[in-house]
Amino acid sequence: MLSTDAEAQFWSFYRKTSEALFRKAYRMCNGHQADADDVHQRTYLKALEHWPTVAGLADRQRDAWLATTLAREALQIWRAPHRSRETGPHDDAGRRPEASAGDGDAVFAADRYRKACRAIARLDGRQREVIALHCLAGYEISEVAGMLGISRATVRVHLHTGRDRIREIMAREEGSA
Repeated sequence: MLSTDAEAQFWSFYRKTSEALFRKAYRMCNGHQADADDVHQRTYLKALEHWPTVAGLADRQRDAWLATTLAREALQIWRAPHRSRETGPHDDAGRRPEASAGDGDAVFAADRYRKACRAIARLDGRQREVIALHCLAGYEISEVAGMLGISRATVRVHLHTGRDRIREIMAREEGSA
């Protein structure tokens, strides 16, 4: 149980960071509202659980801790046993979105995005983490390196090999379609 002062600090931190963190969660969950809500809430539950440690960090370190925890929670969505690695993005009812009969370029882009998300879900551990943090969540290479505790060069290698693997998976899917 937190002291009144510690509780006030936590809620101040929550109010200051919650909106931006939810936007990141939403992007990392491919626009799936329920998953983003879950990831967002679990991240703050972990922060509350570890608040004495988190509260002692400098602002930048605290933000990095929060971002790292968010990324780990979001990656759990892809690893969930009830979800297939091929599931990809879906709407709030849990269904995969259908392409509308609107603009042909938009339909093509949406279909290509779904295929890319399915390919990302099929990557191995570190490659998936690095691609998700850099390409989907928009973190800089140095930030990803700090979050995962690896060098910037290692992040770049994972990005390169991950992107090659994504192209390979997508080409194989397009060839079999």
